[in-house]
Amino acid sequence: MKPIIIITGIPQSYTSLVSKFLIDNGGYSDDLMGEPNETLQYERFESKNLDEYIQKRKWFKHADLTEFFKSLPTDQVITLKMPFIIQFINDLDKYTSREIRVIYIVRNPQDAILSSMKKSGRSFIYYFERLVWYHNFITNCKFPVFTLIPEHILLKNKFTAQSLLEFCQLKTEKINFSGVDNTKIQERKPTYLRYRFANFFWKKLSFLFRVYKV
Repeated sequence: MKPIIIITGIPQSYTSLVSKFLIDNGGYSDDLMGEPNETLQYERFESKNLDEYIQKRKWFKHADLTEFFKSLPTDQVITLKMPFIIQFINDLDKYTSREIRVIYIVRNPQDAILSSMKKSGRSFIYYFERLVWYHNFITNCKFPVFTLIPEHILLKNKFTAQSLLEFCQLKTEKINFSGVDNTKIQERKPTYLRYRFANFFWKKLSFLFRVYKV
């Protein structure tokens, strides 16, 4: 029986790209929410069933994934992307006896936060708190976790890609990077006028992640 792979990470951390990469290399997911992503021109690749589960749990309604998990083919590695499932991650084995593994995606915090701010208009501290929130949940996750730097996939790093596929128990003779489009990716450079507070908090955040300039 092949494992179920849960893909999570803060907003704008390339979870969609990683989900697509795994599907291109043998991962199975047939309940995708096909909403286009305007920035990177590929779908969100999120699980509709997990999204419905989260919406019910958030409103304290009964939610159950037993039938959904039971319907999934046991001879396939199931890849399910739903970042917000992180808050309920330790409950998932109530609904299946299959092994559950988690991919936690950690993009450069500055790029992820500023990208989210530009898209939503919310504040820096809002996304900084969410980053901490995700970190605390993944720290307490009881399942095996693969921490992935998505820039390695964008740069088509074969060593990282192979390690990721092995963690997911996906076997392929040749790694398929065809769905990885890095032509529009650029480092976010905060300006004083627009991100003056973001710049200040980023300097504080750098100490947390031990980022030093040599």
